[in-house]
Amino acid sequence: MNQGQLFGRERRRTVKPSPERCAPTLWVRRLRVLRDLVPGDQAVVRDAELRRGLNIVWAPSQEGGAGNELFKDGVAGHTAGKSTFCRLLRHVLGEPAFAPDSVRRAIRKRLPTGWVVAEVIIGDESWLVARPLCIGPHSFCIRGGNVDHVGEHADRRPFSEFLRAVAAASVDQLPATRFPGNDEALRWEHVLPWLSRDQECRFADFLEWRHPVSGSEAPTLTVDERHFLVRSVLGLMSDDERAEQEANARLVAQRKDAVRFEPLLRHRAETDHARVAKVLGMEPAQISTPLFVSAARREIANRAAAVELREREVVASDGRDTRRSALEESVSTAARLRERLDQAEKMLKFQQGVVEQLDGTAPSDVLAQLPPPRGFCGVPLATARAHGCPLAMGTPSSVASARGERSAAQELEAQRDVVRSSEAEVKRLVDSIQAADEATRIARAAFFAEATTHDRARAEVVRDRSALTQIGKMLDDAEEAARQATEQVDAISLLDRQIADSYARQDELRRARREALARFSERFDYVVRALLGDEVVGRVDATGRSLALVAEERGERESAAIATIKLLAFDFAALVASVEGDGVFPRFLVHDGPREADLAADIYERLFLFARELERSFDELPSFQYIVTTTTRPPDALISKPWLCLQLAGTPAEQRLLKCDL
Repeated sequence: MNQGQLFGRERRRTVKPSPERCAPTLWVRRLRVLRDLVPGDQAVVRDAELRRGLNIVWAPSQEGGAGNELFKDGVAGHTAGKSTFCRLLRHVLGEPAFAPDSVRRAIRKRLPTGWVVAEVIIGDESWLVARPLCIGPHSFCIRGGNVDHVGEHADRRPFSEFLRAVAAASVDQLPATRFPGNDEALRWEHVLPWLSRDQECRFADFLEWRHPVSGSEAPTLTVDERHFLVRSVLGLMSDDERAEQEANARLVAQRKDAVRFEPLLRHRAETDHARVAKVLGMEPAQISTPLFVSAARREIANRAAAVELREREVVASDGRDTRRSALEESVSTAARLRERLDQAEKMLKFQQGVVEQLDGTAPSDVLAQLPPPRGFCGVPLATARAHGCPLAMGTPSSVASARGERSAAQELEAQRDVVRSSEAEVKRLVDSIQAADEATRIARAAFFAEATTHDRARAEVVRDRSALTQIGKMLDDAEEAARQATEQVDAISLLDRQIADSYARQDELRRARREALARFSERFDYVVRALLGDEVVGRVDATGRSLALVAEERGERESAAIATIKLLAFDFAALVASVEGDGVFPRFLVHDGPREADLAADIYERLFLFARELERSFDELPSFQYIVTTTTRPPDALISKPWLCLQLAGTPAEQRLLKCDL
């Protein structure tokens, strides 16, 4: 073992920048706050020039010591505008809000027409980004623009064009681009919070990036989604793996359904077979035999043939037409008899009137008042002669003339004979009508009986055919259920093979990711040791779809300070991994006041030293940008240009970021 190795770990390593990554994915070259969007120095409130590599924004706090006393100013470094500076950086990079509501209102009151503009380099292309601090104007960008001429440019483009360029250079290069579960696309707005954490989160958890009090309006992600984002950015996960996981989940769900449905389908088939056997009167023991279905279908076919034969017999024995014809004939005969009876009664009444005239018991004009019998014309004689009727031209006969030929007694008796004959005819017709009505009643009863018999026979045929159809459908359903049950069994076998293949593919994909995780864990260990000492072991564990940060020194160490160091080491490890060619971390990182809890001054100082050492790994310009704000004094060697890019103070107002009290 080499002397540079301790328990298999490389005690001293050097960062080896990838020659293919010569610049950050994006970085901010200049940030400027303007009173108004016009060219010239008179509109400039604050101008900060930044660089690739380490950039320090320092707002010194009051030192303690012998001169310390009560009621002495103690917020000089804490209200200078460091967090506002970081939020303005985030704002020009796409975050919706640049401050909490109360601070926004105060800034707008002091700078009612204010703007924040920046020169952002994406790859090797410069973009001028301008966003209003006031309400009304719209954000815009200028490709290749310069902050010195921001008010002179006419080639303004929508701010969204700049965001698309950022996304194309960053999130579009991710190996996994869609969140599992909701399949939402991973966007630049999701990544930016990790690159520029809220100071309000107190650097307590490596996955806590935004705090509600900051009013950032950044999109909210669940813990699982943040784990997914981190793993994708670090190259520890790919869409292939995610797709395979989703495919595996679908296969497992399908197998679960198949296992659940197979016995249900089998039970349904057995139940329907038993019902078919019971209805057909077959032996229950036959149900389990392979020939049961064919035997049942033969029985159904035989019964269907018998039903068809009965139907033909019902059709052949249908006497409804004959009965209907007899009924119609009886009704017609009764109607004719009633018509003849009506005429006979009219004739009888006329003949009776004649008798009454002959025997002197009726008025003289009784005959004129009686309706004419059949064979007599009802037209008056004068009218008939006026119209030239040949029958009216001769000498009319009358009862009186008839009396001249016969004696009155003879005439009366003859007429009475006629009446008696008419009365006999009427009686005969009445008797005939009664007989016809009885015949109609009998014919109607016979027709209804025949129709009822036919309908019952026909209904039995329809009922039996319907029952056979239902039995056949029941048998079909049973066969379909049995077929599906067999398919489920086959599907389970197929799914078992597919699931096993899926697990094998996942193992293969995870093997590559495990190697990537091992490399990242080694870088995390390197940063932890650089900050805490060689006796400490740093490690990144993957549990399921989550990552866990571990720092050990004769056992796992946990404290607020250790949690902060692990978080900062995690961010630096992501930066180092990307510098060396692994993952797609944009190599842009902002830490706003990272000294938290009881973090020792010497350890805190090493953050700056680590960033400076990372710069020295490059022969030319560093391929990263790290911006850190602090109230704690940085190392003396770094309190100068080019690392100290901006120095602020809480008092006087001119030394605050916006050069005024808000």
